[in-house]
Amino acid sequence: MRFLAPVIKVLVLIYLMSCACVSAKTPLVFPAKSTQKTVLKIYGGADKMEIAPFLSAYQKSHPEVQIDYYELSTYGVYREFLADVKNPPDVLLSSAMNLQVKLVNDGYAQPYSSEYTNKLPAWGKWRNEVFGFTYETAVIAFNKDFLGKEVAPSSRNELLELIRRRSEQIKGRIGIYDITQVGIGYLLWAHDREQSSSYGRMLESFGYHSTRVFRRSADILKALSTGELNIGYNILSSYARTWAAQHPNIVVVQPKDYTSVIMRSAIIPKHAKNVLEAQRFIDYLVSVQGQTDMANFTNFEPINNEVRVKQKHLLDISEGQLRPVPLGIEILVIDDQMKRQIIIQEWESALIEYL
Repeated sequence: MRFLAPVIKVLVLIYLMSCACVSAKTPLVFPAKSTQKTVLKIYGGADKMEIAPFLSAYQKSHPEVQIDYYELSTYGVYREFLADVKNPPDVLLSSAMNLQVKLVNDGYAQPYSSEYTNKLPAWGKWRNEVFGFTYETAVIAFNKDFLGKEVAPSSRNELLELIRRRSEQIKGRIGIYDITQVGIGYLLWAHDREQSSSYGRMLESFGYHSTRVFRRSADILKALSTGELNIGYNILSSYARTWAAQHPNIVVVQPKDYTSVIMRSAIIPKHAKNVLEAQRFIDYLVSVQGQTDMANFTNFEPINNEVRVKQKHLLDISEGQLRPVPLGIEILVIDDQMKRQIIIQEWESALIEYL
């Protein structure tokens, strides 16, 4: 089946390029394949280029479903939903686990249980209201031309050493997420703060080297591919691998001192209009068929380990030290107002100090 994946990706790319009207307020519409039509409305934080082949695969087994996919930032998914909670989409998809858990904890989701969701590991769901469907690492990406004959650093200490040695070549050429605007950026940065003994040195070094901030993974990776950036830090592996496959001058490293792991997750809002279709979509997301389609047609990494071990193209998660972000109430600690203020203030102060 894998030989079909590149063909489907190309066809989807052509389709997307023809949809000049797509924007955050205008959905990417996947018309139903049959005359009997029902509409599934999704707010999602995933780039449409990455998720479109997966949504197309879903329609093969559900031809009566029209999918309206609204591509938003991870904060956008959260904010747009709260802006009109009585008129929500049918499903929220986001990699910002803390924001998804907060919506559940605040009573905005409805429970769902099925033979498919019941097979998720306990750490892959919370209260039968938020369901993890990927298992993705945060990686470091490099421009190969910048590295030259050097081996890419495999840990944060090696990264700091590289930055120190080649300081002048790196100034203004490190890219990270804007944690004030990108939900997954804040989540990963806050997780780093808890996990890394080198966090303070990383922050100081990034500030001194005039690190640039971005709102989209694609913008960081595009700048890496053109040589505008030399290093991209804490990028989701799904996006990094997609770009590295298309741009051989991008090198992706899963740091071995520790690697943060996040799950994309799904919620059915309490006031969703098309609950039945939302439930069917959740079932597909976590089913073996859906997880296999995900592995074949996208670079999202499945949560189902039986599917993972059959996919030799996935990054080896047995290497290094994986430190998953928990999907549960404990994650809300990083969203405590005072803690959030401290994290953002120290981040902004470090990046602004050397400007």
